[in-house]
Amino acid sequence: MCLQRRVPSAIGQAGAILCGGFVSACGASLPPPELTTHPPRSYVEVPYPPPAALAEVVPRFEDDRAVWLDGYWAWRGRKYVWLRGGWVLPAPGARYAPWRVVYRSDGMLLFAQGSWYDERGRRLRDPETLVPARTPTNEVTPEDRVSH
Repeated sequence: MCLQRRVPSAIGQAGAILCGGFVSACGASLPPPELTTHPPRSYVEVPYPPPAALAEVVPRFEDDRAVWLDGYWAWRGRKYVWLRGGWVLPAPGARYAPWRVVYRSDGMLLFAQGSWYDERGRRLRDPETLVPARTPTNEVTPEDRVSH
């Protein structure tokens, strides 16, 4: 199962090619969102890149309007947390910019988390997840944490 289809690293691109072949061999594909790029203001400086993606199970969902978003790591000030993927129903005209890491020539590392934008490049609220991916519980998955 392909876990991260749009990874900006050389290793991720090789994995995407391998996963793409596997998905094609099975005759199935997941409907992706319309894509865009992040505006420069969406990048934040981070001290290190995110870890490798976690495994996710894609649940069945039947709605031709829905698109699949892969899970990804999001920066939360001092560390990365895993945000599960899932089936979502984007707002009309919404475009998705997948997470991205940029290395500047001065050595600075910048990160932009997966985000939705309108046609003018304004950030939109994330659509509600209709059916989330199943991800094994781990210490960095925020939705598994219990508040005390």
